[in-house]
Amino acid sequence: MKILIIESHNYSKKAISIYKKIGKIYLLKDFKRSKINSYKNKFKDIDILVVRDRVLVDKKMIELMPKLKVVASPTTGLNHIDTDFLKKNRIKLISLRGRKKFLKNITSTSEHAMALLLSLIRHIPWSFNDVKNSEWPRDIYIGNQLKDKTLGILGYGRLGKIFKKYAKAFGMNIIASDPHVSKKQMAKDGVKKVSMNDLFKKSDIISLHVLLTQDTFDLVKNDHLKLMKNNSFLINTSRGEIIEEGALYKALSNKWLRGAAIDVMRDERNDGSHLKNNDLVKYAKGHDNLIITSHLGGVSYEAMEETENFVADLVKSYIIKKRIKK
Repeated sequence: MKILIIESHNYSKKAISIYKKIGKIYLLKDFKRSKINSYKNKFKDIDILVVRDRVLVDKKMIELMPKLKVVASPTTGLNHIDTDFLKKNRIKLISLRGRKKFLKNITSTSEHAMALLLSLIRHIPWSFNDVKNSEWPRDIYIGNQLKDKTLGILGYGRLGKIFKKYAKAFGMNIIASDPHVSKKQMAKDGVKKVSMNDLFKKSDIISLHVLLTQDTFDLVKNDHLKLMKNNSFLINTSRGEIIEEGALYKALSNKWLRGAAIDVMRDERNDGSHLKNNDLVKYAKGHDNLIITSHLGGVSYEAMEETENFVADLVKSYIIKKRIKK
């Protein structure tokens, strides 16, 4: 059995050793989408494909692997994988989606959301830029404290609940909107359930923790951002496609909100090509109220190692259970 790990830079050594018990390992650090056809001979005998979330596993890639039996991804988000095409071709998908018990202790994305929030409201990136230029201003960077502010959490699942705990430690008031979580459950957590519109109206800070599905694509629209207080902030560590295309740029340009910090963008590409002529990137270059990071939420050594090991074990168990020959 042949196993290909793409984006293998800093991949967990333990996970690799688990895969070695299944078959022969091939590591590919730098996959170039623009040269996908050149991989045809290298990919033709691959049985198991292991990817993170920066490589698009679509029909074009899958068809290069006629022997493919399993696609494994140590992620909860699956928008980088054509899941319908996998089902159609009876290829098993193994990921972290639905692994609630394991994921309870994976906190990196929520931690990054808090880091973005604090960096934004305390003007940290821009103050540091001035210091590097031998300047020491203070009055232009007066920030806000979090105590007594109202935090609105859109998507009260695992990450939303973790983020709630951090916000509680800062003395914030918490409201949330999620059709899949009851008012009673939220009340137990000290959270008030509100409608999505009320969340955008009443929050001083809104943090998005929504899983991207067909139902949540373009969930946050222009009209929602128009409802925000003009001194409020938006944090997005979910997926760029949760926000309607062009809506955040329009909201910032029209000062419907005070600032935003995002870790995700629409149509992300590993080579950064999605940044070319991007309105949000252009806006960030000329303004001090937008932070963009390159999808770093889940990228901590601890989280990556733990999730890669866990998925490797799942793949091994699947192969043994199905008695697929090595």
